[in-house]
Amino acid sequence: MDLVFSCDTYHHMEDRVAYFQSLARYLKPDGKVAILDFHAEGFFSGLLGHGTTKQEVRREIESAGYRLAADYDLIDRQHFQIFSRTDVARATALLPRGAQSYSVNVAR
Repeated sequence: MDLVFSCDTYHHMEDRVAYFQSLARYLKPDGKVAILDFHAEGFFSGLLGHGTTKQEVRREIESAGYRLAADYDLIDRQHFQIFSRTDVARATALLPRGAQSYSVNVAR
């Protein structure tokens, strides 16, 4: 997959770290995970638990082996973050200058 997009559902997922760890095997090396979710504050979100903090999402997704690629503040009651796999970031850093392709083997 090139992109996994979660819109307003992240707060419903159970064991999110394990979910996104297992998801990595289906992403292309340059694939992304985009998460749009409600802020945890506010009447609706706070009362019903329909939301997560931006920091909680980032901490969990980074724990699952991703790094923050972009952070947008576009929607009043929601946060939007995009993540890349960290194994790709490490592999890219090791490439000779100007190299265009690589493969990554990750032991699980």
